[in-house]
Formats: sequence, structure tokens, C-alpha cells
Amino acid sequence: MMTGKVTETSTEKLYARFPHLRKIDLMWGSPECRKFIFMLMTDTREGARQGFPKEHAATILSLLMEHDRRFPQFEHELGHHDQRWGHDVSRRGFR
Repeated sequence: MMTGKVTETSTEKLYARFPHLRKIDLMWGSPECRKFIFMLMTDTREGARQGFPKEHAATILSLLMEHDRRFPQFEHELGHHDQRWGHDVSRRGFR
């Protein structure tokens, strides 16, 4: 178990309800972490995903925003599921 806080965002309630998400702390600061957090907020189950309760969804969004702020070099990392936003990523400024 890690000692010390990895993120500025309070994750205690999120991790208490969804313990498997603690791996965010282990991946923090990597492109894989950014992709993982983004995927948590994306329906990859063709409408079968229930979604997170509002409080936890807000925490996940806060984690994504914090990660992008602290590690801007990964902000535009695109995963294979990101294609739903359009195939021409160059028009959005992603290179």
C-alpha cells in the first residue's frame, strides 16, 4: 500500500466505493493513466455501462483535469476507443 498522497484530488471516497480504481495512484503521471481515467468516463460497453454516481463521476473528472494540468504532454493521448469523436483528429488540433 502506498504511503502519502499522489494526487491533489481527494480520492478517499472514490477508492472506498471502487477499490479497483486505486491503480490510478500506481499509474499516475503516465500516458496509460490518462487513457484509463478517460476511459472511465466513456461508454465502451455500447450503452450497457451504468455510469458512476454523480459524486464519484465528479472526482474522476477532477482527476482527469488534474492529470492533464500536471502532465500536459499526455493530454492528447488518444486510445482506440476515442475514435467515436471523429476519425480526423488533426482537425481538433491533435497531432
